[in-house]
Amino acid sequence: MGIKKVQRGVFITGTDTEVGKTVVAALLAWTLARRRIAFDYIKPVETGIGDRQALETLSDAARVKAAGRLHAPLEEIVPFTFAEPLAPLLAARRQGVALDRELLLEAVRNRLSPARPALVEGAGGLLAPLCPDYLVLDLIRDLGLPVLVVSRTGLGAVNHSLLTLRQLEREKVSVVGLVANHCRLEPEIAEREFVSQLRDFTDVEILGELPFLQTSPAADADWERLSSAFDTDTFRSRAGF
Repeated sequence: MGIKKVQRGVFITGTDTEVGKTVVAALLAWTLARRRIAFDYIKPVETGIGDRQALETLSDAARVKAAGRLHAPLEEIVPFTFAEPLAPLLAARRQGVALDRELLLEAVRNRLSPARPALVEGAGGLLAPLCPDYLVLDLIRDLGLPVLVVSRTGLGAVNHSLLTLRQLEREKVSVVGLVANHCRLEPEIAEREFVSQLRDFTDVEILGELPFLQTSPAADADWERLSSAFDTDTFRSRAGF
């Protein structure tokens, strides 16, 4: 079974886990909501969510829902949650859940509408296992969406970014651009020069360098600061929002 292709939208993936995918998804949701652009958002699988309270207060889905002022229930936004903070395949197995490609695609299909552009947030990196014989990359191909890559900027980030971009190129997946997410208040030389190094090896558009915030963004002032470091117009034109 396939999924009806979403004609507009973007799949947000990362070069690894904990690189800032949710911050970028929330920033995009905040920006679209502020411009009164209708959109869908889904994070098909999230781990490290053990109960309802965690879903409502700690989940990535809750952060994006709040930023985008979305009305959909969290259970629709993130249809599959697992208690342990592990890769989805392992977390599901340890919880005794037989999650497979068919179930996952059906949940995504029920959430998304071809009439509205979509933000789809992945879990972990491009080759993170979601289900048996099914990686994040496989989900991207099934959805037919272009990809926005989020990378940290520390030592090793150039390597991870190029590996991700070259894998997407090999698979003929369209790339909207890359967002560099600074993870420290006072970045060292490797972080400061991340973008200039990356530009030596790829012509993928760098859509932004997000500054480090000491607390999770919540107020409009936080989102304004991040938005000023992101090329919203180029993103919208390339992703179809």
